[in-house]
Amino acid sequence: MRKRFVDSNVFIYVMLKDPNYGLTALDILLRFEKGAEIGYTSTLVLSQVLAHLLRRGKGAVIDRFLDYLENVPIQVLETSYRDLEKARELRTRFKLPWRMWDDLIIAAQMLRVGISEIYSNDSDFDSIPAVRRVFD
Repeated sequence: MRKRFVDSNVFIYVMLKDPNYGLTALDILLRFEKGAEIGYTSTLVLSQVLAHLLRRGKGAVIDRFLDYLENVPIQVLETSYRDLEKARELRTRFKLPWRMWDDLIIAAQMLRVGISEIYSNDSDFDSIPAVRRVFD
């Protein structure tokens, strides 16, 4: 069965009912709920989601988001110092800018568990050769 990583924007589009991307993001999450794919995300991604919700004044949905995570079959990877080291190695190897730091950490986490595809609408992932971005 295909394993895919879930980036923060997928969760955010669903939580904020984005008019352009919300339905696509919801369809992605339903794939995991139906058991069609194996989903992964990380504590870094979850922190990004929570920070974004707070910045947008949507703190009231945080409890709902955390409840959702307890019930959906998406494995949450812990962010480790080794992920930071691997991200630095990737940044150097591919000559990528520091502004991609979080994306590089996510790529390192994906590599750690053998995942090459990420559900994301963030085109910065297209600059990381070890990662294939999918958003459909």
